[in-house]
Amino acid sequence: MIKRMGFVKRRDGMTLEACHDYWLNVHAPIVAKAPGVRRYIVSTTIVGEGLSYTPAYDGMAEIWYDDLAAMDAVGATPEWQAAREDAPKFIGSVDTLFAVEVPIIEAARSEREAWVKYCGLLTRRPGTPIDRFQAHWRDVHGPLVVAEFTTMVRYIQSHALPETYGTDREPAFDGVPQAWFESVDTIPKAILGRTGDERNTPAAQDSEGIFVQPIPVMVTREHVIIG
Repeated sequence: MIKRMGFVKRRDGMTLEACHDYWLNVHAPIVAKAPGVRRYIVSTTIVGEGLSYTPAYDGMAEIWYDDLAAMDAVGATPEWQAAREDAPKFIGSVDTLFAVEVPIIEAARSEREAWVKYCGLLTRRPGTPIDRFQAHWRDVHGPLVVAEFTTMVRYIQSHALPETYGTDREPAFDGVPQAWFESVDTIPKAILGRTGDERNTPAAQDSEGIFVQPIPVMVTREHVIIG
């Protein structure tokens, strides 16, 4: 399966709480009516709670389809058109990535809504071919992250679909690492932004070499609409 990732900033004048409330209680049920959607998760951004960072977005939607053709078929339905017409009521802007998941640390889905989820928004260094970037991220950088951030309970890399480059589906980012933790308290501070000696770890040094810095981040809670 593939998934469409939408990174949302709320409409001007709307509070974060009002945005999340409308999204979960009004908009998400409209999206869920669209035939052909295999899975649908809304992740709402956490602010405060002891976290010291500036979130890149107010939330993220992930919608799974069999393939791009199936996604296009869903987009042509009246149910999806209703969702599209409703979106401006809480969305100011949205950036999009069409991706495939690469599991690094897998875990039972049933536990995930009790956890918190970190997302990094990655852009590869200029001049790096996408196939080389994805292989390095998966096979070299992924294991370095696992070795450093030992409190992760789940870790998935979402890789941009190569066929979307140079099209009207040009990805907003080259990939999104998603790391789940049991609570806000178990999120390593370094994962939200490195300072001092934190820049000298193998994962940090590798990150400097393959990703544009600084990396925009967000910490969220998941809401499973269609599991």
